[in-house]
Amino acid sequence: MKLVHTNQLPEVGTSHNKDIKKKVFINKDEIPQLMMFGSATFKPGQTVETHKHDTMYEVFYIQNGKAEFIINNEKFIANKGDCITIEQGEYHSMNNPFKKEVTWVYFGIATD
Repeated sequence: MKLVHTNQLPEVGTSHNKDIKKKVFINKDEIPQLMMFGSATFKPGQTVETHKHDTMYEVFYIQNGKAEFIINNEKFIANKGDCITIEQGEYHSMNNPFKKEVTWVYFGIATD
């Protein structure tokens, strides 16, 4: 059993953009196939460039605000309460072109 007081965790920069802050609730190797579980906050104007994961699914649940996801060159707006899954091998980027912060919880599942 592990209890994490998420409000006490430090905020660290994401691997794709150090200015975007995240909290890691569960790290890689703590649960089989789970790459990471945490939350991230994008301030207006922040973005993660296009990339892909060949051996991982990512799932994002929008807690507050809204964000723009571009997946395989198709644009999606995810709003509070939306959940979006990005499959392995899909090119994707995320950004916040809006006037308010967006916060989501997310996790990655390894397929290898």
